[in-house]
Amino acid sequence: MPDEFKLPGSSYQEVSKIIQGYATLGKASSLADVSKTTGGMDPTNVSRNTGFLVSVGILEAGKNKAPTSLGISLGNALMHEQAEEVKRLFAEVVAENDFLKGIVSAIRIRKGMDDSALRSHIAYSAGAKKGSAATVGSGAVIEILHTAGAIAPEDGKYVVVSGSASPKATNAENTTSESVYEQRGQASVAGKSTVVVAPSKVATLSSGNGGIAININIEVSCDVGDLDSLGQKLRQIMDDVNAKGEDLSADGAADRKDPTS
Repeated sequence: MPDEFKLPGSSYQEVSKIIQGYATLGKASSLADVSKTTGGMDPTNVSRNTGFLVSVGILEAGKNKAPTSLGISLGNALMHEQAEEVKRLFAEVVAENDFLKGIVSAIRIRKGMDDSALRSHIAYSAGAKKGSAATVGSGAVIEILHTAGAIAPEDGKYVVVSGSASPKATNAENTTSESVYEQRGQASVAGKSTVVVAPSKVATLSSGNGGIAININIEVSCDVGDLDSLGQKLRQIMDDVNAKGEDLSADGAADRKDPTS
């Protein structure tokens, strides 16, 4: 099971109001104080979102949360409806958070995900219990990524926006590095991920005046949670095969030089 990540507890619109509320106060504030600045939002609704806002660097940790400098800037931009500034600041939030970068990586690897699949993936990756709260929180994350310009809807699914910052793969995404995935095709079946490694020349064995090129395809069926260490294991397999191929090539050369063979 993935490590737990605090998802938003409300819609994107309510999360935005809470950010504005903290930015308006500009200091460590109680839930009741923030509730007043948001037009009377229930303090429990505010509380359900503070964990997420702390985890992405918008609020500081503590009993009474205070906005970070980023949180204040974002709140002010939201209040004054400065769309480009909101986009820039949310892009900064995404760029600095491993979980959010991991979600973008997942969308890129799959070359797009529809809304339902993406919500499920976000909830699973966050370690959230299945239910309406996880669905709403996942939807808020999608909207943040969209607002940040990291993803956009296209042909019924969300895709990574061309030219957006390439996020690093992380434990939250449970993937190997993106450069490894670019060489593979991936299909998801019943919660499993089948990864097919592109053909790679791993050994050339000498035979007379010519050589025999050996290409090996490796197909791996595994759970999403196993992908974190998959790249390292595959590289080790390829290194071992290459080393064996070099040994065989050396043996073949020795045999040709030995007149008794």
